[in-house]
Amino acid sequence: MPADFEHDRLLVTCASGKQASHLLPHVSEKWKNITLAVHSSTSEERLKNQYPTRDVVSGDLMDPAFVKRIMNGVTAVFHLCPGFHPHEDIVGYNMIDAAVEEAKNGSLKHFVYSSVEEYLMESGLKYTILQPTHFMDMFPVPMLVQQSSPIFVANWDPSIPFSFVALRDLGEAGAKVLIEREKHFFAQYPLVSDGPTPYTDVVRHASDAIGKSIKLEQRPFQEAVNFMLDRFFGEDVPVRARDGMERMLLFYNRRGLVGNSNVLEWLLGRKPTSHEQWMRLAVAEAKQ
Repeated sequence: MPADFEHDRLLVTCASGKQASHLLPHVSEKWKNITLAVHSSTSEERLKNQYPTRDVVSGDLMDPAFVKRIMNGVTAVFHLCPGFHPHEDIVGYNMIDAAVEEAKNGSLKHFVYSSVEEYLMESGLKYTILQPTHFMDMFPVPMLVQQSSPIFVANWDPSIPFSFVALRDLGEAGAKVLIEREKHFFAQYPLVSDGPTPYTDVVRHASDAIGKSIKLEQRPFQEAVNFMLDRFFGEDVPVRARDGMERMLLFYNRRGLVGNSNVLEWLLGRKPTSHEQWMRLAVAEAKQ
């Protein structure tokens, strides 16, 4: 059966992040009961102001007791792990173990995970795995709009093609999976809006949309690693996170990240957002 919006309870983790911010508008007006789980008290306060009729809780997904508490009485889960978490596997195990218990003794019917997780596939849960590619929304349009002589500094070889997904498309697709439920059991969806496109073309699209020529540069490898780690962790960088970031950037420098938009087009029932379309929207929003 599809989701019962009156009685089902939906749990969204990492609810203050970029992916969730594009998912929640599609589901918040449908579900009567939603739990939004965040990590910090600051995020908790912000979401309580934004969604005053929803249950917003803060805690650590590394804590099995907290995970078990927020899983209690849940019918559907949309699990997002904090960006580049050094212990994403442990967080995933905690969530899946609690979900298995709730499915056996409670109300859980559907687990949607935006990542890749073999443990989930072996859990016996009714799952859907979403596999989004590179986010268009990470491109710093507001900063470039404000600069008189804009410069974009790439963290990897800008001539290497990437496939991209727009968060507006990802949020809409995630909501559809939650709403239609059993139609998507045991599915894995690679989600791509547009591409493959090198950052040289991304910068060209941005220059056209902004109406200013954007200079393109590339950071040296180690500077790029430090820059990315600082964005995710600040000064306290776990060793495993540094290892993972170095491997990721080496991969991006040589192979990029490419895919096909057919699956997302089928899910949405429309053509996904092209990079040029997204850029025009992002520039218009930044200029408001």
